[in-house]
Amino acid sequence: MPTLETTIRDLENLTGMRLPVDKLDQLLDWVKGEVKDLDVKTGSLKIELNDTNRPDLWTVEGIARQLRGGRSASGRPWSDLFGTVKQAALPPVIRVQETVSSVRPRIGGFIARGPVLGEDGLAQLIQTQERLSELYGRKRADVAIGIYPLRSLRFPLSYEGVLPESVSFVPLGFEEELTLGKILEHHPKGKAYHTLLASHQRFPLLRDYTGAVLSFPPIINARSTGEVAAEDQELFIEATGHDPERISLVINILAANLFDRGFTMEPVMVEEEGTLTLYPRPEGPELLVPSGLPDRVAGERVDSAIFRQKLLDYGYVSVDIKADGYLVRAPFYRDDLLHPVDCVEDFLISRGYDSFEPTLPDSFTSGKEAPSRIAEDLVRQLMTGLGFQELLSNVLTSLERDTRDLGRPTDHTVEIDNPVSRQFGVVRSTLLSFLLSAESQSSRFPYPHRLFEIGEVLEKTADHPPRVREKMMFAGLLSHPQASLSELAGMVFEILRYMGQEPSLSTLETPPYIPGRAGSVRIASQAGPVGEIGEIHPEWLERWGIRMPTVLFEINMGLIYPDLAGKS
Repeated sequence: MPTLETTIRDLENLTGMRLPVDKLDQLLDWVKGEVKDLDVKTGSLKIELNDTNRPDLWTVEGIARQLRGGRSASGRPWSDLFGTVKQAALPPVIRVQETVSSVRPRIGGFIARGPVLGEDGLAQLIQTQERLSELYGRKRADVAIGIYPLRSLRFPLSYEGVLPESVSFVPLGFEEELTLGKILEHHPKGKAYHTLLASHQRFPLLRDYTGAVLSFPPIINARSTGEVAAEDQELFIEATGHDPERISLVINILAANLFDRGFTMEPVMVEEEGTLTLYPRPEGPELLVPSGLPDRVAGERVDSAIFRQKLLDYGYVSVDIKADGYLVRAPFYRDDLLHPVDCVEDFLISRGYDSFEPTLPDSFTSGKEAPSRIAEDLVRQLMTGLGFQELLSNVLTSLERDTRDLGRPTDHTVEIDNPVSRQFGVVRSTLLSFLLSAESQSSRFPYPHRLFEIGEVLEKTADHPPRVREKMMFAGLLSHPQASLSELAGMVFEILRYMGQEPSLSTLETPPYIPGRAGSVRIASQAGPVGEIGEIHPEWLERWGIRMPTVLFEINMGLIYPDLAGKS
């Protein structure tokens, strides 16, 4: 969960109220937060947020604003966000060149003018920059933020893609010029984020009208134009990425935070492929809350006037009572209203959960074990009774381990979009690879080796369009110098008979088994096979690094116990 650092002094200045330490946790209920650490002597404060769907609350300004019911700490109405420049005919422009379209195509920005930023303001601005870039921006992959003193740049700006060795500048924290390629190799930020750009032929670059480099997004600012000080009164802030909606939200949050500290915004126009987009965008999301929903969620009759007022108290811009419900508009720095229930939750927070009269439940039930777990535990007891040791494996694996290392096709594998690494790029479709992997690392332990696992797997169906089916599988491995199909089949058959089934085998020839030494497991109640069992071919034993004869089996528990049948 996000944790932000601030001081009691700064939070009190922004809220305009004294915050008793003993009541701070209660106040932070309005932002789903709690005090993680407080140093009474220095006033330093750490606040942990228990909700991650509101990036505006990942900042001390956002917390203060919410505690004030959505009103700005500056005391000005949000209509003053742009001050006297709201009607400016020709706002400053950022021109996006086609050369950047394949690497990091989107950018937005604004100018902020106001009082001296100050030490508190600078510290929080940098903290917000890092937190939004790292968490909401997924370590700068989706959004990265740049902050500059306005005095050092001239509009219009150019956002373009350049060859890595064609441009050099002095980055923040360095004394000598480096090319963009060298920055990725030698600068700490380049080393940390080089994977975002390493596969591209061109790198993004932001320059001003004179050709001076402002930054190398999403890596680092130029030292001459991108070093902000506490004494600065005029700032330029930009955000780059791929999703214009994410960029817009980040821009809006930063604009609201600076407005809270007394700044006034000047919008910036982004010119891209003949289209013009103005940032910030001071319009929040609009949603219709059905008339009966607050009553159903709250469990009592909710007065429409009270519902409206509590949402306004919580910072909503408007709440119009309609014949079919409530038309609500959230502030421009929020985009978390995905469903009308989200608005009802805000009403409950604003009203206070302690305002509801506690009632006892009108029915009482006794807990008991789910039928599906009873079947799983039975298998565990039987397998451990036969001397098998249970594994608990990762649900995620690599495509190679799940399919190719077993000689299986990839048709039914469920792959993950944008995985952290290829090692965890698919959801497992079988337990067999995990058993073989464990055995490959167990050669120094005395034989025989008996391993088993019970767990969920996912399978992509052959339907059009394909669906994903969850299955509960039961698998085991036997390995020792004389391990054979007949030995393990005898154990598996006894377990199935204990479950009330009469098992049999039919011919099966598929990797990684020895032809003629493998079979499909069948039971009378199912027309098709419920599992497989077989001796591993020496070629596959060598591939896995296993030195002893090894036998595997895997059974679909859902075909034996309907309660364990997976969902599609």
